Amino acid sequence: MFSLKTLKMLAVTAAVAVATLAQPATAQERKSIWTEIQERGTLRVGVAEAPPLLMRDPKTGEWSGYFLDVASGFATVLGVKVEPVETTWGNMVAGLQAGKWDLASGLNRTPLRAMAVNYSLPIWSYEIGLLYDKRNPKITPDMKSIADVDRPEITIAVMQAAAGDIAITPHIKNAKILRLEDTNAGRLAVMSKRADFYAEDSDIQRMTIAQYPDWAAQILPEPAIARQGQSYAVRKDVPLDEMQVLDIYLEEQIAIGGVQRAYDAAVTAAQAPAQ
Repeated sequence: MFSLKTLKMLAVTAAVAVATLAQPATAQERKSIWTEIQERGTLRVGVAEAPPLLMRDPKTGEWSGYFLDVASGFATVLGVKVEPVETTWGNMVAGLQAGKWDLASGLNRTPLRAMAVNYSLPIWSYEIGLLYDKRNPKITPDMKSIADVDRPEITIAVMQAAAGDIAITPHIKNAKILRLEDTNAGRLAVMSKRADFYAEDSDIQRMTIAQYPDWAAQILPEPAIARQGQSYAVRKDVPLDEMQVLDIYLEEQIAIGGVQRAYDAAVTAAQAPAQ
């Protein structure tokens, strides 16, 4: 006869065996996110207005921008079509979690947000740049940091309560801060010499430089101000090993200049006059 101890050991052994046998079946039953997309035939990408990352043509309703262009290239690799799904930045993560799209695009990588989604490699970098007029005699080549421009004779324009204001203000002890209503006001303040710098998202500054190359330039301070990687995201339940499929593609596109070309084309498109 078996003792109680022996019976318990047999029961545990049997349970482990059953669990071991069940694991391969479970793994085989679960489809990867990329297989699901291939079977559906479309890669759904969440998009929201933020030139040049993502842009919507007001006349046709068509979406463009370098984050969508790079995603379209990845869709081609998968053998499917890209499907932009319009949303807002406030709903970008919630819609991803609800399964309304496969990729959230253009997200700044933050630790708190990483608790809710799995990020891809960053394909671009968000940071605050300082737009200035190259003809301004107060601005010299040795100005490379916020400390260098934090002088009593310098005025820095910001959009009130926006990212530039929030990021720059804690660093300024000596310069004057001019708070304005919008980006156009900040740009005009620099053009009219009402301000020496305008602190804003460096991508927006690049668009101004493309539009006004005769006078516009920007300083990207070092150490950087509010620099964060911008990337795609998938649901948190997508395993990180599946993310390698996307990351390997993005790594190559960054290395061969595909992302840079998509970015340059998007900036040019954003500056084109409306037809």
